Amino acid sequence: MVSYLARRLALIAFVAVGVSTLLFVLVRLSGDPAALLVPADASPEVVAATQARLGLDEPLAVQYLNTVAANFTLDFGQSFMFGLPSAQMVFERLGPSLWIVLPPLFIALVGALAIGVYAALRPTRPSGRALMVVTFLFDGVPYFWLAILLVLVFAINLQWLPATGNADFSALVIPWTVLSIYGLATLSRLVRGQLLDAFTEGHVTTARSKGVSPARVLLLHALPSALPPVLAWLGIQFSLMFSALLILEPLLNYNGLGALLVESVSNRDFPLIQASVFSLAVLITVMNILMDGIVRTVDPRLRTKAAQ
Repeated sequence: MVSYLARRLALIAFVAVGVSTLLFVLVRLSGDPAALLVPADASPEVVAATQARLGLDEPLAVQYLNTVAANFTLDFGQSFMFGLPSAQMVFERLGPSLWIVLPPLFIALVGALAIGVYAALRPTRPSGRALMVVTFLFDGVPYFWLAILLVLVFAINLQWLPATGNADFSALVIPWTVLSIYGLATLSRLVRGQLLDAFTEGHVTTARSKGVSPARVLLLHALPSALPPVLAWLGIQFSLMFSALLILEPLLNYNGLGALLVESVSNRDFPLIQASVFSLAVLITVMNILMDGIVRTVDPRLRTKAAQ
């Protein structure tokens, strides 16, 4: 257990260093950050003074080490646009983004289990096949197009929901619906496929031959074998949903981290870009490590392998 935690902590540190390095290179390739903070007609002395204030007059190696050390302490500097600590702004926007990602992730998992189990128990029946066709079609629908369609129908035509913003709970209905369908379409087919494979495993066929009831075979034998890959994919789905926020939040005028990152890139606000990307990378890594730990807990085969 200690070695497992040590390896995962080392992985988080590796991701943090890698993201810091990538951001450092991209920022330097995009131009001189000091040039953004001075007027276009500023004298060379003013530009040099700004570079000294930002630490850009030091050797690149020193700048790199300072950047990595500052990122590990979550000291990303002041935002160029807002004049506030970048880390503070990211943490303020992270909560609203998590609030529109985590509930749909849970809804998608529960819905996928229900649909996947139903379709796996009826693989050749029209109802089971129809469900898979519907999920396949929804998987091909772009989530931003679905968001626009829901806004047109329920916000503009019917006026049941607000079109944009996050002022109240009703504003969450459209992004929750979009992200739930986005996750449900893939997860339900994965559940069905894993269950069909589990039904052919030896311990499941043995339980059936002993006359164990279908419900017990499903809940105690087949589902535990099918669940680990589904939970592992859930971590990937979390990162996919967060990437979708880069389009959904600006589209729906939702004040979350995705909209903040898009705005900071548009304005070349380098401290805010570094804070946003670094925080997202670490968050997604931690989420995947958490799901990996849950999979190891659920699947005894992985615990046995780790103990050998």
